[in-house]
Amino acid sequence: MKNKVLCTLLALCMVLPSCGEAAQNGDQESVSANTTTVSQEEETPELSAETEKAILEDGLGSPDLQGYDFRILSCFYNDLDTWKYLLCDELTGIPLNDAQYETKLYLEDRFNIQFSMIEPGNDEVAMNAFISSVTSGDDAFDMHVGKNWRTCQLGTQGYCYNMYDIDEFDFEKPWWPKETVNQLTIGKKMFAASNYASYCGIHWTRVMVANKDLLAERQMEVPYETVREGKWTLDELYTLTNGMSEDKNGDGTIGADDVVALLGYNQLYYCLQESADCSVYRRDENHVPYLALDVDRISGYVDKMRNLMTGPDYREGDTAEFANNTAIFAFCEIRDAYNIYRNSDVRYGFLPPPKYDEAQDRYISCCTDTVWALPKTLPQTRKSNTGTILEALSCRNYNYMLPVYLESTLKSRLADNPDDAEMLQIIVDSRTIAFAFAMKLTYDNFIKDVVFTNTETASYLQKSAKLAEKTLEGVVKGYIGE
Repeated sequence: MKNKVLCTLLALCMVLPSCGEAAQNGDQESVSANTTTVSQEEETPELSAETEKAILEDGLGSPDLQGYDFRILSCFYNDLDTWKYLLCDELTGIPLNDAQYETKLYLEDRFNIQFSMIEPGNDEVAMNAFISSVTSGDDAFDMHVGKNWRTCQLGTQGYCYNMYDIDEFDFEKPWWPKETVNQLTIGKKMFAASNYASYCGIHWTRVMVANKDLLAERQMEVPYETVREGKWTLDELYTLTNGMSEDKNGDGTIGADDVVALLGYNQLYYCLQESADCSVYRRDENHVPYLALDVDRISGYVDKMRNLMTGPDYREGDTAEFANNTAIFAFCEIRDAYNIYRNSDVRYGFLPPPKYDEAQDRYISCCTDTVWALPKTLPQTRKSNTGTILEALSCRNYNYMLPVYLESTLKSRLADNPDDAEMLQIIVDSRTIAFAFAMKLTYDNFIKDVVFTNTETASYLQKSAKLAEKTLEGVVKGYIGE
């Protein structure tokens, strides 16, 4: 399964129009919110036989659901109605939107259903609408797509249906990221889901980008091979960037008009500790989380990040600055490439965030997402229908929408960028959500709390341990009642 997305990416790129040419400048909301203003209408051709072979099947058959109206409770969050990360209700000429529209038509035809969108307001209003529906038993919706921690909170408060009780959900399939499923599961229950039914999770995945031209000027290449060898670590990044900045205006400092080796942005920080496998929340043999304060590892992580982030080769700024050719490497989100970089003059490549050290057994690409949930009051008579629709939606968007989205993050086709396609495959495989962030727990941001302060790591951990234990106990109790 490992290379299925890569195979599909390359095959689809041979037949799909260039996404970079179709989408307009602007942020993800203007591009994703079913915008109809595009440079020209584009027609997606039929898939080749080679592409069809790369498509994974859901194995669900085509049951007739007799015109059922599948209702999605959305919310307005980050300037977008969250259902628009899953489906589109019209053709726009933008390949991503059109792939979503084709998914909608395909599912409606295959199962004889229709989709309805409920838009009550912002994330808090939607959460209250969810609670009101469940407590009153009025059966107002079938699924909710909401803000990450608010949706997880609905689960800890007992309002959501356990995903493991839906027989149609096959968590071994690649449209269910294993790391994400692991983080959102407590015991044998998962009340909030993040998978490839939506492109939002990969859109908001934290990654690194490298400026190929600035590296070439220094007779260097993007360290793809280092990633392949499992040697892409925080120490390697420090060695690579140390002394690489360039004081172009000669004023003795590295400012916004100079070239900095590494650009960062504080909204990404709580995800970076997950990439270094520095979560303090581990699982026991029953997959119940417990607090595990590895002081040595966390202290080592803090030291590594201080080395990276407190010297002249690091600049704190907006991730959009990377498009100005003033940073060689940057911590960012994939959406920055989709929204900004691909419309700039920068030639860039993707990298997963570095590991803690070579002993770490995998790369981890952390994200946030508009996670989704099912109401606890889901009728047993509709459980199979709900599972069928959502599993088929997840499979379809993984096979068709995800490759279109990933290809559109680069200016040219992924078929012409096999190294970056491979890096994106690693990122897709390793996408996860930070358990501490999703459940609003303690110790979710060592960089903010410790790296940029004079705080000593061990004392910080010890000071917050009791609160961390108590908060975690509340979450576990909300899931399994113990």
